[in-house]
Amino acid sequence: MKKDPVLSKSKYMTGLQCPKLLWMSYHAKDQFPETDPQTQAIFDQGNDVTALARTLFPDGIEIEGVEDYEAILKKTQELLPKRKPLFEAAFSYKNTFARPDILSPNKDGSWDLHEVKSSTAAKDIHYHDLAFQKYCYEGAGLKIRRSHLILINNQYVKQGEIDPNELFSRQDVSGEVNSLVAGVEKNIGVMLKNLQQKTCPEIKIGPYCNDPYPCDLQDLCWSFLPDENIFILNRIRKEKAFELLAKKILGIADLPDNATLTPSQQIQRECHRTKERFINKAAIKGFLDQLELPIYFLDFETVNPAIPFYDQSRPYQNIPFQFSLHILSDWDKRLQHHGFLAIGRRDPRPELLKMLKDLLENQGSIVSYNMNFELTRLRECVETFPEYRGWFKKIEKRFLDLIVPFRKFDYYDPKQMGRTSIKNVFPALTGGSYKELDIAEGGIASLEFARITFQDGISTEEKARIRQALKTYCKLDTQAMIDVLNVLRRVVL
Repeated sequence: MKKDPVLSKSKYMTGLQCPKLLWMSYHAKDQFPETDPQTQAIFDQGNDVTALARTLFPDGIEIEGVEDYEAILKKTQELLPKRKPLFEAAFSYKNTFARPDILSPNKDGSWDLHEVKSSTAAKDIHYHDLAFQKYCYEGAGLKIRRSHLILINNQYVKQGEIDPNELFSRQDVSGEVNSLVAGVEKNIGVMLKNLQQKTCPEIKIGPYCNDPYPCDLQDLCWSFLPDENIFILNRIRKEKAFELLAKKILGIADLPDNATLTPSQQIQRECHRTKERFINKAAIKGFLDQLELPIYFLDFETVNPAIPFYDQSRPYQNIPFQFSLHILSDWDKRLQHHGFLAIGRRDPRPELLKMLKDLLENQGSIVSYNMNFELTRLRECVETFPEYRGWFKKIEKRFLDLIVPFRKFDYYDPKQMGRTSIKNVFPALTGGSYKELDIAEGGIASLEFARITFQDGISTEEKARIRQALKTYCKLDTQAMIDVLNVLRRVVL
């Protein structure tokens, strides 16, 4: 007789999100995409955070070097009598298996459970995670006294060596966890019954496809939708989108004339019906009239690790390590380009600020795309380096946001597919592309910079290759702004 599958805590969490996702994870593993670099980086960062959190328990014992399932369980039982903190112990109960990040012993013979998360705040999903663990461990014979989350304290400011006691915050969440433990066995029963089915359960797409995590099977489950579907309507509420889907309205062009839509959504419907652009020439001209020569096109790339790299920075704070700056002195003159890319592990902010102060002269518009990002980074920089505060106050009012005509839908091309980011606007308006670049997205730029800067063992050749790719990518971001601006100028001439 075939045994029921064993549920790990990750599989249990999968089952809570979607029965189809759980079934597929056992019976159709080949349908899952390979882990992309950004997701892998999140996993790696989580491992680094957990390793650092374990230093809070200096006499702890890590169960490592044991791969066999039964051997891990046996090794755990051998170590329990030592009454030391245990890392990655292993327990099995009925159809469950789990390994706690940290177990710490109490004098009364009980244990406290500690789950390390890279989050800065507790979430419902964390309580369910701990509830499953407690169910498994107590079923295996342990007495769990308290359940804790070890989270990132985003108010911590690095000064010298990382201080784990300050970087982490500990929260006793025993009450929230205990209230969920009673339902774990019932949930497991439902999941096991689901997994015994020969065919995959039919589950309609819904908000749970992205809650609490984006589903790996979205491309598969959502493939019945046309490319120009209702979910790319500007600022559409999830509830409304799924209401339309229930009425079998899938495409934007299929929206009836009496549908309740915002002005921007009405523009989208018309554009996707006619395949024509919408252009509000008066509004675009009003935007362009605000420009003052010379024009400085500015873009930042940033890195924001959970464990800060630099002194005077916080967890997840975006630290600019690179900028691209194109300068247009007059419309018929050749552009000048300047760039900065940090070298080595020293804080890039002082040199970045100095260069920008030298390059951004006393007049002229400073154009960024979604400029609040650049402005916020500069504001944070001058808070740390107050000698630049007066300079920043002078340039702050010169910023102009190129996203405005697109965010207001004064210009909309159906090729934008409902999106207003430069990565969508640039190809739609100019035919340009990021696709051929070795680095084509800001998240990857951040990961690659961190890898070649803070990871040991990277060859000189690899560092040079990535640095050139970073320069090419960041330079294209500001060139893309120029090309988009030129399109706007042409449509109002």
